Amino acid sequence: MIKRKWIYSLKRISRVIIDLSLFALSLIISYKLRLEHNISTETQGWFWGSQLPFVLPIVLSLRLLFLFIFQIYSRMWRYTELNEILELTKPVLCSSLILAIPRIIGFNAYNQLFAIPIGVIIIDSSLSLIFLSCARLLRKWQITRRTIKKRQKENNQKAKKRTLLIGAGQAAQELVRKVIQHPELDIEIICALDDDERKQKIKISDKVRVAGYIKNLNNAVKEYNIEQIIIAIPSLPPNQIREIIELCQVTRLETKIIPGVDQLAEGKVTIEKIRKISLEDLLGREPVDLSTPEIAAFINNKTILITGAGGSIGSELTKQLATNFSPKKIYILGRGENSIFQLSQELSYLTSIPFTPVICDIRHYKFLYRYLASISPDLIFHAAAHKHVPLMEDHPMEAFENNVIGTKNLAEIAGMLNIETFINISTDKAVNPINVLGNTKRLAELIVNTYAKQFPKTKYISVRFGNVIGSRGSVIPVWENQLKNNLPVTVTDKNAYRFFMTMSESAQLVIKASAAGKTSDIMVLDMGNEVNIDVLAKDFIRLSGYDPRQIKIRYTGLRSGEKLKEELIGYYEGTNTTKHNKILVIKPKEFPASLVLDTIDELARLSAKPDETTFKNRLIIETKKLNEAEESVPVRV
Repeated sequence: MIKRKWIYSLKRISRVIIDLSLFALSLIISYKLRLEHNISTETQGWFWGSQLPFVLPIVLSLRLLFLFIFQIYSRMWRYTELNEILELTKPVLCSSLILAIPRIIGFNAYNQLFAIPIGVIIIDSSLSLIFLSCARLLRKWQITRRTIKKRQKENNQKAKKRTLLIGAGQAAQELVRKVIQHPELDIEIICALDDDERKQKIKISDKVRVAGYIKNLNNAVKEYNIEQIIIAIPSLPPNQIREIIELCQVTRLETKIIPGVDQLAEGKVTIEKIRKISLEDLLGREPVDLSTPEIAAFINNKTILITGAGGSIGSELTKQLATNFSPKKIYILGRGENSIFQLSQELSYLTSIPFTPVICDIRHYKFLYRYLASISPDLIFHAAAHKHVPLMEDHPMEAFENNVIGTKNLAEIAGMLNIETFINISTDKAVNPINVLGNTKRLAELIVNTYAKQFPKTKYISVRFGNVIGSRGSVIPVWENQLKNNLPVTVTDKNAYRFFMTMSESAQLVIKASAAGKTSDIMVLDMGNEVNIDVLAKDFIRLSGYDPRQIKIRYTGLRSGEKLKEELIGYYEGTNTTKHNKILVIKPKEFPASLVLDTIDELARLSAKPDETTFKNRLIIETKKLNEAEESVPVRV
């Protein structure tokens, strides 16, 4: 330990000696350059023989003093970057200003020893910065080169994949540098493709050249014997990313991607960030901009309660709120202790914002009221729901109790406690519903609008959207398990279509829509074009590293309660655009509140009986009656 301290001290002393030597060299060169012209031999002799020996120790001491004041020696030379170089300007500039004071106040440089000529000071400052920067960068280059050689020696026999980069911009150049610095990686970058005319034939590094346009990918793969492709254009719009991915799929090579700039920390490319192409990339969804004053004012310094926080949407919503905003406190409520515990663990690493787990069943009115009264949240995001279509077909009473009665409990208590805003997370299954899930979620929307009239101090909003890629209960985990166990991939119907969006996008749009909506509004998220499930399955098989021609797809037929195509707007509804991209609004209608609540009470009485089939049929009939009744009433002004 003592030996290591001595070594560190000697290294630090050596760095000081190097800097002092460079300062001395800089000053001598500055005098030489300044005194070369239009000065008599006698005057030059005075500067060299009298002034320079006098000011040299002063200049060195002053420059060194400011290096210590600005803690320049607390940084290691081997890690020198642009910001460290810029930091060197501070001590050099400050010491130069002090050295210039005698000349500024009028002392003559030709007969006063301490009055250094301004020209000398300017040249010396510039040279000092150049010399100090070069010393540090040279040391960094030396260490890096030594490290690379060591890694190369250790990994000399390791097989590397011949890799082609798509893109030759900053991200590609950073990636090439990282690969050169880490020869232990299984990547050998052979060439790059880019559509920018100016980049054609240029070198990204000594061995990597731009070999043509992206459209020539297939030819480049054959010509250079490529084994792997990396898409390195994080700033590219999603629709163009999809086009490139489709080109890559034709080659049948493993394809990876550097995430979009919105997913990169500080916009920097790291080896760890490179990942395989995902279905989210193929969806081509644009990132959502949450950096607006309206959304910040809606979320910041507010106490927020999220129900169903342990679920896919609820947990993503919680993380987005905690990482993108500054709420006062977050309460994460759910009835499943394991999922709430898991989310608590993630939040403890993600954010410093206070949060509290709450284990509670939203169907239990008394406990729910007690929790909400003690918490006094400003906003409630209601994401708790049963959402699995086939399962709910077999358990209609459970679906009703959770999705309808639970929502009714929450919405009523929110109004009674004058909570600022209540946001109900809905689904496209609620539009012209033919299954239990859709009917219960449609009733939940009607309940929220009903309480909006009863409790005008609380803003009630529903947010409606389609399927979320990768959420719990979605088709992706099912396909993953089938491929893992060498089973046929199941698809309901070749002609089935669904709306899809990514997990993060769904949470971000919920937040944005909630801030934009007015009470009783149903905010509909623009899901883009419907996606064919059969095509999605084949894309997933290919992205998982399999050949779709060798994997059997079994078509099971639509299950009970499923549609070939989903809808986002009902026949009884009309939409308006909003100022926000990807968000539509369905304006509320003058609908009798008593009709909705009486229907819910009747269904609640019926659910107490053991006849599941009768209850299911009645649920569908009563919901349809309410939708038909809504069609005939005018929009609320």
